[in-house]
Amino acid sequence: MASCVEMKKGDIFVCETCGLELEVVKTCACVAGEEVSCTSQLQCCGKDMIKKQ
Repeated sequence: MASCVEMKKGDIFVCETCGLELEVVKTCACVAGEEVSCTSQLQCCGKDMIKKQ
């Protein structure tokens, strides 16, 4: 699973357990590697969501 700084507008992420789908409509303003940057993974049902192909 990608962190939010790697997610791009239009990407869709899905929960393999319940089927919830989320689409990125606005990209994250953080920059990878900077001190203040997102590090959490997107999760649902206690598992990382995966990018839908």
